[in-house]
Amino acid sequence: MTSASLQGESVRELQERVAREAGAPRQRRNPGISRAARLNLIDILSRWSGPGLALVAGVAVYLAIMAGRTYPGRATAWALMMLGALWVTRRLRSDFRAGGRLTSRPFRWRASFTASLSVLGVILASAPILLAPAGASAAFGVQILALTVIASFVTALMLSAHLPSAAALALPGAAFAVLTGLRAGDAGLLGGGVAISLLSISGLYLANRYLEKSAAKRYPRTSLLRREVERRAGSAVAAPGTHHAAQA
Repeated sequence: MTSASLQGESVRELQERVAREAGAPRQRRNPGISRAARLNLIDILSRWSGPGLALVAGVAVYLAIMAGRTYPGRATAWALMMLGALWVTRRLRSDFRAGGRLTSRPFRWRASFTASLSVLGVILASAPILLAPAGASAAFGVQILALTVIASFVTALMLSAHLPSAAALALPGAAFAVLTGLRAGDAGLLGGGVAISLLSISGLYLANRYLEKSAAKRYPRTSLLRREVERRAGSAVAAPGTHHAAQA
């Protein structure tokens, strides 16, 4: 069978046929974006998170002062938790931007930063429940809820370069908005919280996809191109020797 398949074919023709049958090496369906693109997204995350954290700090100070007039104990406890979480998060960002020890390990910094954001997001989103007891006026609770939801989702939008970091702010905001509606027993408040949460999370996902595609376009993967160049170079080097062997 082997001798029959070799009839009428030179060595070079046989080599080309085997290469065609073998095909290109199987690649992963979704290899993801390149390392350079991920580093670019980390840089965007570190830059854009500054205004977001400043917004959270401003809202926290306003809520603590507003709630402290009526419920000083609750406001003091919540403010202390917020200050601690904000200090850790801002310290991580400042060290990274200033060239601290985690600057050479950006992916580890991103993991630590996301963990600190998850704590910050839960404390911020819990304001409608911790600052306003069950017997508080409806206007007081709605005002705290509105400021908390706005701060959570606007800050999450500034963190959309990394979807887990954005989710660390957005998901607690959505969950506590729903819990506040259930606690108040108000169908309108519950429906509004669910609708705003769904729209905001969808917007965050679309913003993340846009940033990732932009980064992937700016910093494409080079492994496939390099493999193709090496394959063509190897074929070009082997072709002259094969051609002389076929003539002999």
